[in-house]
Amino acid sequence: MASAPRICWGGLFDASGAGNATVPALSAKPLLAAFAVGIGVTVLAAYVPARRAAAVPPVAALRTVQPSTAASLRRRNAIGLITTACGALLIAAAVGEPNLLFGAAPLLLVGLIVLTPLLALGLTGLLRSPLTRLAGVRGKLAVENARRDPRRTAATATTLMVGLAMVTAVTVAVTSVNRFDEREADRSMASDLRITAVDFGEVGEGTAARVARLAGAEAVTPVIPTYFDLADKTPLPVTAVDPAAVERAASLTVREGSLDRLGRGIAVTEEVAAAHDWRLGSRVTGSFTSASGRTPDTRASLPVVAIYDGPEDLTPALVAERTLPRPAGAEDRPSVDSVLVKASPGRTAALQEEIRRALDNPALLVQDRADARAAATARTAPFLNIMYAMLSVTVLIGALGVVNTMGMAVFERVREIGLLRAIGLDRGGVGSVLRLESVTISLFGSALGVVAGTAIGAAAVLGQESVPLVIPWDRTALFFLASAAIGVLASLWPGRQAARIPMLEAIGADTE
Repeated sequence: MASAPRICWGGLFDASGAGNATVPALSAKPLLAAFAVGIGVTVLAAYVPARRAAAVPPVAALRTVQPSTAASLRRRNAIGLITTACGALLIAAAVGEPNLLFGAAPLLLVGLIVLTPLLALGLTGLLRSPLTRLAGVRGKLAVENARRDPRRTAATATTLMVGLAMVTAVTVAVTSVNRFDEREADRSMASDLRITAVDFGEVGEGTAARVARLAGAEAVTPVIPTYFDLADKTPLPVTAVDPAAVERAASLTVREGSLDRLGRGIAVTEEVAAAHDWRLGSRVTGSFTSASGRTPDTRASLPVVAIYDGPEDLTPALVAERTLPRPAGAEDRPSVDSVLVKASPGRTAALQEEIRRALDNPALLVQDRADARAAATARTAPFLNIMYAMLSVTVLIGALGVVNTMGMAVFERVREIGLLRAIGLDRGGVGSVLRLESVTISLFGSALGVVAGTAIGAAAVLGQESVPLVIPWDRTALFFLASAAIGVLASLWPGRQAARIPMLEAIGADTE
C-alpha cells in the first residue's frame, strides 16, 4: 500500500521563531482524521435539535405564541448541576493528582455548557439594574431580549466560553511557570552582572582579567565548573573561582571559617559537610576530572577552610582557580562557564555598557538581573504565541455565533422593532439595543470562560511543586475588553439590517 503524502508546514511556524529547518514534515493522516472528527461532531451536534424539531406536533407548530421553556429546562438544569459539581470536585482533586486534570477539565466544561441556560437567566438578571441605570429603557430591553430565549443565549455564549477557558487556562499556567523561572533566574544570578557565551560559544580565559581592569568593577571572578573524584570514587561537583573576589562578587554566606584561605583548601556547603561528616580542617582527598573526562594521576588533599551557603551555580563546593591542574592538552582544560562581576554602587548599567564595548564580542552576553529574568521567560513566548494562534480560532467561532444570534434576533423580531420605532425609538436607538444585547451575551460567555479557565489553570499549577500560582489579572481584564469589543462588532451588521426595516412594513409583519 502506498504511503500517505507528506507536506512541509515549516513556513507556518516562522512567526514563532521555530524556523523551517526544525519543523518536521506533517503527514496527511492527521488532517484526514481532523476532518473526520469535525464532520462527526457536527452530525452529532445536529442530532438533538433535529429530534426536538421532529417531535413538535403540527398543531403546536402553527401557534404563533412561543411555549414556555421553564419545564423543559428542569431536567437539563439538574443534569448540568450534577455534571458541573462532579467536574469541580475532580478539578480540586487534580491538585494532588495532576493526571485527573485530563478528565476533570472536559467534564467541567460540559457541565457548564449544559447548565448555561440557567446561568444565563441568573447572571443576565443581575445586569438588568446597572444597564437600566446606564442606558435607560434600552438597557432593560437588551437584558430582557437576552433572557427571552435562554437556550439560544446559552448556545451563543458557550462558544466564547470554551475558547476563553482554554486561553485563560494556558495563560495562567504559562504565567505561573514564567514567575517560577524568574525566581530561579534571580537565585542563580549571584552578582550584579554575569558574562556568558551564546550556544556553542566559549568565554575566554582572559575575559575576567580584562573586565577587572575596567573602572566600576569592584570584584570579578570566573566560574569554572568541574568535578573532584573523592577517594571512594564519588564525584563531587566543584566550582573554581577567584578566592580574593568571589565573596564580594557573589551572594555567599560563610557559616564557618573564611574564604580568604580558599587558595590552599576547599569550601563546602553545609549539606555536603553533613553528608560526609566534614568539619573545618578535615582533609578531602581525590583527583580533579579533566574536561575530556579523564582523571589525572596526580592526587590532591585539600583541607576544608570554610562552610558556606550560596546560589546553585556556586555550590556544592568551591576551590581556587589556581588549584586546578594545568594539563598540557587544551582539550583537557576545564572551560570558563561564566564571569561574575560586582559593580560599584549605582554603576551597574554603565559598567554593563563598558564591558560590552571592551569585549566587543557578539558571542558574549553581558546580563544584569532584568536580562536574566527576560532570558529565562523567553523560552515560553513561542509556545504561548502558538497556543494563542490556535485557540483564537475558537474565539472567532464564538464571535460568528454572536453575529448569527443577533441576525436571527433581527429577523424574528421585525414587528417588535417596528413597534419600538413607532413609539419613538430612532434607528440609532434600535442599534444600541442590539449592541447592548450582544455585549451582554459576550460578557456572559467570557465570564464563564475566564472563571472555568482560571480554575483549570490553577489546578494544573498547584499540582506542580515549587511553582507559584499567578493569576494574570491584566490579561484577564484584556479578555473582558476583547469580549466587549466582539459584542460591539458582532452587532454592527444586525443593527444595520434592523435600522433599514421600514417602520410601517415592520409593524404589519406577522412574525409572532
